[in-house]
Amino acid sequence: MTTAYSKTKNIFILIYIFLICGCGNMMATMEANKIETDPGTRTIAQRVDDQSIETKAIVNVRDSNEDFDKCHLVVVSYNGFVLLTGQVTSEVLREKAAKVIREIPSVKQVYNELEIAAPSSRMTRTSDAWITTKIKSKLLADPDSPGLRVKIVTENGVVFLLGLLNKEEADRVGEIASAVKGVQRIVQLFETI
Repeated sequence: MTTAYSKTKNIFILIYIFLICGCGNMMATMEANKIETDPGTRTIAQRVDDQSIETKAIVNVRDSNEDFDKCHLVVVSYNGFVLLTGQVTSEVLREKAAKVIREIPSVKQVYNELEIAAPSSRMTRTSDAWITTKIKSKLLADPDSPGLRVKIVTENGVVFLLGLLNKEEADRVGEIASAVKGVQRIVQLFETI
């Protein structure tokens, strides 16, 4: 027995399918202009893939050796380019983490910036988060910067910048980030478009 809700839902699904299927045909019939993609933006699928890479990386790395439970790991993926940062207790763990991440499908490259050191303190992590927030705010406030296309990670005052940018955009982002108080060093890991 179908309910009124179910019938209404089915009608909306049919209308949606009709509209989606019809839009392409309508645009082709009207001889619409060429549809171009912006090489500096990621699709929703690419964003989901990056999130999946990050989750798999943390889970798989921690599962590969129980000594990772004593480490501070940060994994960020942008368009399949993975930044691995934080602190581990040995060179063996540093190399192991990168190897595990390289085995994940869709990973194009791993930037292994892990330090062999004790895990950073809460105070250091709070300071790093504040630096990241200040940089992101400045990028978003600057009309000449591609702030929405940049991922920022700060670890012990070192700022890592990821994104899809051209040379001029990368230079602008680097200038803005380096002017923020507390930044020790800037590492640009941009994929150039």
